[in-house]
Amino acid sequence: MFTIEKKEPIKNIKEKTPAIGKVPQILYVEDDPNSRTVVGLFLKDNYQLTIAENAVTALNLTNNKTFDLILMDINLGVGMNGLQLAQEIRKNSAYKYVPIAAVTANALVGDKRRYLSNGCTHYIAKPFNKATLIKLISAIVGK
Repeated sequence: MFTIEKKEPIKNIKEKTPAIGKVPQILYVEDDPNSRTVVGLFLKDNYQLTIAENAVTALNLTNNKTFDLILMDINLGVGMNGLQLAQEIRKNSAYKYVPIAAVTANALVGDKRRYLSNGCTHYIAKPFNKATLIKLISAIVGK
């Protein structure tokens, strides 16, 4: 199941979930609708996915719920970028150790190091396929 958080009413899309064990709660912060759709389809069968379209929505969500992992787009368009948002989220004591994975098309030498030294714990470069994303998430949340 994944939920898209935006200015409009929340959409819940019910999908099958594993019957055994806790389903990892993932927040995906992404301004691009195509990326939100693709990642939602990739993760719908194994994770509880909440999607935030912007930094303001993501901050509201993290102030009211604890996620097991945050997938953070770096270029969020208007407002805070993903690094600024990651640093802001880290100010919340509930998120001091929650993994934040930078999800970005920025793949120049030094980009990964910059993200990992500014609030993110993991990195994945766009474009990625389903297997690569699932492998990263499995390594982080153990599912």
